[in-house]
Amino acid sequence: MAIEPNDKKKAGNFIRYTTIAFQMIGAIGFFSWLGSYLDQKYASKTPWWTIGLSLFGVFISLYVVIREVLKMNQSNE
Repeated sequence: MAIEPNDKKKAGNFIRYTTIAFQMIGAIGFFSWLGSYLDQKYASKTPWWTIGLSLFGVFISLYVVIREVLKMNQSNE
């Protein structure tokens, strides 16, 4: 029972998508933590740092996802 090239390609894509998911979790989590830390440090009444940096983490994550998907589409052509 040999592994076909198509199966290797599917496994490679699965690993890439999994890596992207962990990058998203890491970026959003880090920026949310940083915002929370800054809100506590400056004793903010409203969590503006947390909100702003969390959204920044989401935008960074979306940028990484779009860039990786475009790169994968170019390599498949």
